[in-house]
Amino acid sequence: MKFKNILVVYSEKLSRKHFDNLAEVKKRLEGRNFFVLRADRLIEKYFENIDLIITVGGDGTFIRAASFVKEIPIIGINSESEHSEGALLSLDEHDIKFLGEILDDKHKIKKIPRIKVKINGKELSNLALNEIYFGSLNQFHTSKYSINFNGLKEEQRSSGVLVATASGSTAWYKSARGRPFKGNKLRFIIREPYFGNRIFNPKLLKGEIKNGGKIIFVSKRHSGGIIALDSNYKYKLEKDDTVEVEMSEYPLKVITKKL
Repeated sequence: MKFKNILVVYSEKLSRKHFDNLAEVKKRLEGRNFFVLRADRLIEKYFENIDLIITVGGDGTFIRAASFVKEIPIIGINSESEHSEGALLSLDEHDIKFLGEILDDKHKIKKIPRIKVKINGKELSNLALNEIYFGSLNQFHTSKYSINFNGLKEEQRSSGVLVATASGSTAWYKSARGRPFKGNKLRFIIREPYFGNRIFNPKLLKGEIKNGGKIIFVSKRHSGGIIALDSNYKYKLEKDDTVEVEMSEYPLKVITKKL
């Protein structure tokens, strides 16, 4: 696979090592058509006619760039592996010297599931790679909603709901006492569900959403409800807004090294 137009996205890190590694990436791309943009300046128009994205930074930069694309392949380079987990990234700073040959022929493509969201029947343009959060904007406020899953429906109060992909299951989802998982599926977990003495006795506390399935929420807050994608994009919800969450038909295409 040959790449004609490459977008290099770099993080706002200020360390010398980060910028040295960014310079090394640009050196390895000499002779190719590429341009460079800082992650906080990304907008949709910069992805027109691009057939490869390279991110230089950490997972946050990778996730932000990935949210703009449906079918463009992406490669993530961890520019400071001693400081950044880089759980989603294909390469670290020691691999940059091989970048040319990786892009020419010594690579494979891994497909990572993503999440799509509809609000009142309208699909959002951005996709989530790790997780979506549904609940209250201020998390010290109670999230109020109804949940509909696998033919069961109930009204709940909680600290919100997380729906995660396998790649996101080792992040916020795990911190919320979810168990990391693998495979082409989603899982949801209710954060700190409220059990009342009389009205609230929730049973839909966690579950697995297979490809083709969905989970539906209806916001019951008069104000302050949101859905957030990868802690990156927030959408306000009004009372009785309906949110549908399911697997996207566009998995992220991640370039990795051939073993």
